[in-house]
Amino acid sequence: MRKVIISAVGIVIVIASVQTCKMMSASKEQFKSISVDKITTVFTEKVVLSEVPVFIESSGVLEAVEKLELYSEVQGMMLPDGGKFKEGVSFSAGQTLIAVKANDIQAQLVAQRSSFQRLLTSVMADMRLDYNDQFSGWNTYLTNMNVEKALAELPVVSSEQLKLFLTGRSIYSEYYNIKNAEINLAKFSITAPYNGILVESNVDPGTVIRPGQKLGVFIRPNNYELEIAVSAAITDKLEKGQKVKLSIDKFFDKTWDGTISRMNRTVNTESQLSAVFVKVNSEKLKDGMFMHAKIQANAVESALEVSRSVLFDDNKVFIVRDSMLIEKPILVKHQAQNTAVISGLENGDELLTKIPPGAFAGMKVSIYQETESK
Repeated sequence: MRKVIISAVGIVIVIASVQTCKMMSASKEQFKSISVDKITTVFTEKVVLSEVPVFIESSGVLEAVEKLELYSEVQGMMLPDGGKFKEGVSFSAGQTLIAVKANDIQAQLVAQRSSFQRLLTSVMADMRLDYNDQFSGWNTYLTNMNVEKALAELPVVSSEQLKLFLTGRSIYSEYYNIKNAEINLAKFSITAPYNGILVESNVDPGTVIRPGQKLGVFIRPNNYELEIAVSAAITDKLEKGQKVKLSIDKFFDKTWDGTISRMNRTVNTESQLSAVFVKVNSEKLKDGMFMHAKIQANAVESALEVSRSVLFDDNKVFIVRDSMLIEKPILVKHQAQNTAVISGLENGDELLTKIPPGAFAGMKVSIYQETESK
């Protein structure tokens, strides 16, 4: 009896298992049918090929072309200047930017010139007797000498004998000692080499300045250069003198016209970028401004500019054909931050503009059709 009951239970279990398998199989078939038949709505753009201009965009910091960093070569106290050595103050060419106290050196120099004057006077009598043809020029030089001012250039000597005579009397050695002292005295003041503006001031009157100390920065305004980094692969498409459109912000309406002034022929080994310098002149610009540059490098024929988001595997896009996604290999001619210029498509192709999750070649899709609101 127990064997009969066990056999009956076994038969029931087998029948139940068979039914469960059939139900699961039917469920899978139904799911498979639903998955295969599912159609995804996608967005596309009908391809219209044309000549697409390629623009290179980059940013950098504006810097004055003529920029002079001021350093001290001497030690001493900065003289009062009436508050002129301040940031934002303009100076004319030749105007004193900064002066360091040098009274003792000036006094020594006056004494040296006085000694030289006496030395030269002592040889004039011999010069009149032995070198009378050149006496007049030297006498005029002596007469015009002012010990408070820098020595003028010595008269030209055409006679070798007179040169030896003057050398023997230490005229030349004393003269050049004084000229060296005058050169050293000139280091105690710095004059503006051109009309410009002081953009950095690091010292105040009354402070002691030391050799090698940075005093400030002086620039010629209105004449600037922008350094930008561009891909080394496209630098051969650029040339000196090429026009560049500049802006403070690419969303700001105001633009400035610049030109490529020079290009660095070396490439950064890590970034593979090369430096390009753009010159621009404007009273509105300032040293240190961050600017955006846009350069038209060339144009690509039979091409299309697309969002980089439509690319996958670096060089492929999806097109829709017969309600199905098709992988299409393309050539990327140029890439910007958000866009790319590509070729390899045909006019009339339906280019997928937004890749849906899980997209694959052969996926069934329908193109979104915008309906007009009534």
